[in-house]
Amino acid sequence: MPDFAPPDMRALIGKVIKASPSDIRFVAQRLHDHAFEPRMSPEETRAFARELGHENLDALCAAVGLPPHVAERWERFGLSAEMKQVFTLIADQRRRLVEAVEEFETMTHVGIDDFLRERGLL
Repeated sequence: MPDFAPPDMRALIGKVIKASPSDIRFVAQRLHDHAFEPRMSPEETRAFARELGHENLDALCAAVGLPPHVAERWERFGLSAEMKQVFTLIADQRRRLVEAVEEFETMTHVGIDDFLRERGLL
């Protein structure tokens, strides 16, 4: 190993050498997915966070329990294709809940939307 390689690079290379071929394949797939698959733009990602009821990406990541550096990465590069699919599912479920509440209220005239909004569910 060259002397100029940082210590963490030595550890990484050591792990790769000890890894099984399937592990290396998974790492290569992950690199490909994040480097070459189309990503949601940072603007779309910020809009998505708001659609999910969060002021910004920092608030979304905090609510999910993700570290702050994830919000920074999404702010700069947007969401990966995989995370876009997950958040699309969540946003779709949220829209369906809103539609169900609206339909429920047209039939019953009960203020369930206020109740759910107070609890942060809508």
